[in-house]
Amino acid sequence: MSTELVKKAAEYVKKKLYGEPTGHYWYHVQRVWKMSKRLQAEEGGDVQIIELAALMHDLGDNSMYELDEKKGFLVLRGMMDVLEIESNQQEKIIEIVDELRYLGDTTKSASLLEGRIVQDADWLESLGAIGIARIFSTGGRIRRVIYDPNISIRHKLTTRDYLYHKSSGTSLNYFYEKSFKLAKMMNTKTAQQIAWKRIKYLESFIEEFLNEWKCER
Repeated sequence: MSTELVKKAAEYVKKKLYGEPTGHYWYHVQRVWKMSKRLQAEEGGDVQIIELAALMHDLGDNSMYELDEKKGFLVLRGMMDVLEIESNQQEKIIEIVDELRYLGDTTKSASLLEGRIVQDADWLESLGAIGIARIFSTGGRIRRVIYDPNISIRHKLTTRDYLYHKSSGTSLNYFYEKSFKLAKMMNTKTAQQIAWKRIKYLESFIEEFLNEWKCER
């Protein structure tokens, strides 16, 4: 395996995404990268493809390109060309990134084992303490209210709702609309075990939040 290529990719991605404001900044990518390696050690798969896909999974994020998937993938391919990633590896990385995203109730598991590992690593970012921080941070950026007891949880979330109506609900409801669902969708046994530990933390946080909201604590 070319550790030099992975190192080069990491340095490149860090420069591109450091300080990026949408929550898909370098430290998010770094955590997905580390978690992907942790999952690969238990679950197997091509470690170089996993590392490269984890590092590059947000470079073509279409939320930065008016949700234009074609533009996002053109950007990603261009960046992979800069890094001189072989064409056969590029195709696998594109497939992994294409299948990675959560898209509401129509979300499917990735086809490749490598994709399922990176998908799990990315999804784990929506759980636990990091998940709480990211959801409330994003909520503030898109002007979504923290909580309103008069706004119901959207138990069914279409792809259109997820992509275009994130600010319609509340940040607290978002744990039910996405986070708790992701815990049940983890592909690998290792990720499932990590997810349920983080879910316990989320549940305790929500309980405390609601008790404080009602001034009972």
